[in-house]
Amino acid sequence: MLYHSLSTIVASSFSAAGLPATNISISRSGRPDLGQFQIQPAIELSKVLKLPPRAIAEKVLPHLASVDLLLNVRVDGPGFINFSVADNFLAAEVTKAATDERQGTPLRTGQEIETVVIDYGGPNVAKAMHVGHLRSAIIGDTLRRIGTFLGDNVIGDIHLGDWGLPMGMVIAEIRRRFPDLSYFGEASDSSQPEDRRFSLAELTRFYAAAAARCQSDTAALEEARLVTAALQDGEPRFRKLWQGIVAQSVAAARREFERLNVHFDVWLGESDVHDTLEVLIEDLKARHIAELDQGALIIPVASDDGHDKMPPLIVEKADGAETYAATDLATIAYRIERFDPDVILYVVDQRQQLHFNQVFRAAEKIGLIANGRPRCEHIGFGTINGPDGKPLRTRSGDALQLSELIAQATAAASKRLVELGTLGSASSEENARISYQLGIATIRFADLSNNRTSDYIFNIERFSKAEGRTGPYICYAVVRANAILRKAETEDLNKIRLSDLGSDVERELVLGLLEFPEKLIKSYDKRQPNIICEHLFVVAQTFNMLYHRTQILTEPDPARRISLLGLTRCVASQLRLGLSLLGIESPDHM
Repeated sequence: MLYHSLSTIVASSFSAAGLPATNISISRSGRPDLGQFQIQPAIELSKVLKLPPRAIAEKVLPHLASVDLLLNVRVDGPGFINFSVADNFLAAEVTKAATDERQGTPLRTGQEIETVVIDYGGPNVAKAMHVGHLRSAIIGDTLRRIGTFLGDNVIGDIHLGDWGLPMGMVIAEIRRRFPDLSYFGEASDSSQPEDRRFSLAELTRFYAAAAARCQSDTAALEEARLVTAALQDGEPRFRKLWQGIVAQSVAAARREFERLNVHFDVWLGESDVHDTLEVLIEDLKARHIAELDQGALIIPVASDDGHDKMPPLIVEKADGAETYAATDLATIAYRIERFDPDVILYVVDQRQQLHFNQVFRAAEKIGLIANGRPRCEHIGFGTINGPDGKPLRTRSGDALQLSELIAQATAAASKRLVELGTLGSASSEENARISYQLGIATIRFADLSNNRTSDYIFNIERFSKAEGRTGPYICYAVVRANAILRKAETEDLNKIRLSDLGSDVERELVLGLLEFPEKLIKSYDKRQPNIICEHLFVVAQTFNMLYHRTQILTEPDPARRISLLGLTRCVASQLRLGLSLLGIESPDHM
């Protein structure tokens, strides 16, 4: 990796100067006129060595300047060290990347490898998925892809909302509408016809009606609670109805997630740990970790030193009903027993931050988290808003369903292809496939390119354009590069020589390409997919700049043409790889 190689060289120079060689920060220079890279450790070291930053920088300067690969080493300002890198070094590095399917990204080995469980998606059953499910699914799936690529053992868990009061509300609503179904008889009667199954559209309507009814009618709410208790106690007819509801909901969720190119390794839900809740509650009581407070069972989680006022975690309500907090603790225990994870990531709306802080502290208090393992992290995210700045909805005020969002993005992509005039003689099926690919690129890149913790406004008109910081723009750069390579398929592209490249934009492209491994690792470690999105955009933008300024295929100098084509191949490979890690399939042509 470029920065790893430079860090080794720079660290040796600092050691040779008798200076500490740790925590040296190398970054691309914000002043290209001063150099390609910048080192800033002198300012930090000044506090330790009690010397002016510039004096420290000047002390290491001759050692850095003696390295053949480093050019124009200089000290600027209060102690910044600027330098450039020799063309032959960059050429060797980018040539290796161009012929490496991992683009120079190392694979974690040995103790570097972690087992990571990622909790994302999390739809509730009996409800059609809507835009509110989008960010968790896309961010979680992307972290799963990147982590797996880097070498971690990653398990994606959907964590279905398939238990609790919402289920009781839906079943009570169905009984209200269809009291004669055998699910609700006094006893099972095998002579009765097979009970009807409800579509997801019907279940969604029942859910909405039940929620409204329970909000305004205390008797209806009590009925739903009684049904929930009977379901959880194992009432066989309610369980049979519930199983049908879950099966229908899961089948629909699989279809929607498949269309978004979102995948899971396990499809577990809240119900999978229900049978362990009673044992958990009794253990908390026996060890006096939980205590009664106004009839509810709580776990105090405020810090012992009193520096925070974090409210206690309620694990059992006064009426005896277990809470989501109890389910979350039981789920941590289940994941530890089944997967033995080093890390558990919860990709959930950042408005749930307090809840997860309470759960994680309670897990430590119980002993589920011991000696910092597993590390539990809440990967919070902002909301997707409409033009009015409020959560994105349809004109009727309902939450926009994912199926409708995908349809809108696909239609916008098809419109763009017509405007670009690139459809040519392709079949209608092929055009539909490309439009779908670009539609998913529109949705996923729009979401991932925004800072995870920020809200953003979804503007399908802007996000579907083939220019600017969009998924289709990156895809179009891949298509352009592939078109050039197809026309030059007989060329030998195994060696890139920067001495054959003649402009700053070409060197800028090389430098950008070589940053891929570090950007990808940083994106994963910081749980910020927007970092790799920005990298892909910059590479695509720089390549397009090169394309418009340079005649790649018709370059008369054979050596220079081969170098340009080698760069083009590296661009195509890297962008295609990067997009695949974002869950985006780039079209072969547009």
